[in-house]
Amino acid sequence: MWRGYLSLFLGFLWAGDLRADERSLGRATVSGNRFRVMTYNVENYFLVATSTRPAKSAESRAKVAESIVLGRPDVLALQEIGNRESLMELQAALKHRGLDLPQVDYVTGWDTNISVAILSRFPLVSRNPHINESFLLNGRRWHMGRGIAEVEVAVSAKYHFTLFTTHLKSKRVLAEASEREVREQEARVLREVV
Repeated sequence: MWRGYLSLFLGFLWAGDLRADERSLGRATVSGNRFRVMTYNVENYFLVATSTRPAKSAESRAKVAESIVLGRPDVLALQEIGNRESLMELQAALKHRGLDLPQVDYVTGWDTNISVAILSRFPLVSRNPHINESFLLNGRRWHMGRGIAEVEVAVSAKYHFTLFTTHLKSKRVLAEASEREVREQEARVLREVV
């Protein structure tokens, strides 16, 4: 059943081919024997402002939905999504524009303001969120700010893949440590999870 792992972390579009022996089975669910995975940092997709982040305007949210629909993903990994209501609003906006992605995984982490999420038209047959990952830096225990979403996506009965998504520490300056060192340590944690 497992054909390997697919990991997507930053913005690119990937289209996967089903293996030749699975194509006839996959036709029922996969258009043209291909499927598309897209990842998108939606840059502070908030319906309501928080103490540290402004709300995204209706025009900006519409542009995000329009951009995603143009990519026509079958599976969508999102970074910097706000609360669950923000995700549901985006999911509804996509559906209104003809892109129905009913399967949902939403993962928050230490920083509860921004989260990661996965939307899919294929079943998400298992979920393994990583929400409390940590590392040592300069003698201090740090927690990864955002969770790591890990899901198994069933494209067909015989073809599944595992998708990971997260959002590493931003490049904003920290008083307590180098943001570069924090990002590097988070990347090491991510590598261990994968």
